Amino acid sequence: MGKPLKILFKQIPLNYSWIPFPQKLTVNPMILGRTVVVTDERFSEYMKNVDKWENELFWTDTANCSFEPIAVNKSQNAIAATITINDRGKIHFLPRTTRISRAKSIKLLMNLSNREEGQNEHSWLSSVEIPDSKRPQDQWNSSVPPEEYRKLFSVNHKNVIKAVQIMLEDMGIQTLQNAEFGLLGLKENIVVKVASAKGKIEAQNPKVNQLARFIEHQRRNEKIVFIANTYSGLPLNERANREHLDLSVKLFFETSNVVFLTTLSLYNLWKKVITFQISVTEASFMLHNEKGEIRI
Repeated sequence: MGKPLKILFKQIPLNYSWIPFPQKLTVNPMILGRTVVVTDERFSEYMKNVDKWENELFWTDTANCSFEPIAVNKSQNAIAATITINDRGKIHFLPRTTRISRAKSIKLLMNLSNREEGQNEHSWLSSVEIPDSKRPQDQWNSSVPPEEYRKLFSVNHKNVIKAVQIMLEDMGIQTLQNAEFGLLGLKENIVVKVASAKGKIEAQNPKVNQLARFIEHQRRNEKIVFIANTYSGLPLNERANREHLDLSVKLFFETSNVVFLTTLSLYNLWKKVITFQISVTEASFMLHNEKGEIRI
């Protein structure tokens, strides 16, 4: 990504003109910055070949479009980012590589695209237990095949979101997917953010930054549930006794009335519901009224 091209007097950013709402994207030219903190690990191989950059990126929140940093600078402003358009496609904005040629950087991106298309699931995913339930058919998604629930721990983030949605519905919380906010409650004021991380959730995680902006402009006092597939590469038995939240994020959630669960805790809560250890009402009440981290 170079600097915007403009026609004299008309102020038309030609190389952004194919973006929905191009006026929402602000590119702030900088004097060659060098700090690069990668927040989307998919692009780590590309970004390690960027030792200097020229622009900061800012996006004004827009319905049906979301903005997620790929890398940030010392001021926590995006220097590379992804815009998702209503789940129809993504645009990745990246600074030019400085350590390898443009041809090699394009090859890196092509390899990344091929890996994403052919992502292999974890070998242990098929062994995740999905217990039978004797609940009446109208009380839970009995027609959903077990592998859809196992996708709660998928390598594909979209699969994780869908599995979260199915499990919440089994616990009496119906949601609708929204590209900007996450999962929105259909019958109650609840917003569910879903994140994935190779380790614990840290302050620079783009989903945490999205949530902070949402809380800043929150109008209806929705209950916020943050669900994270932490230590996403590890089998379930290796996740339980680990720290899943950075201390600063933990304090932020507690003071902002946000309830946090890992996908492992959500899975354990869901199992308790469908095996009659706790009721749907109790599970729903917990998600609506607790704050901070819940471990199950």
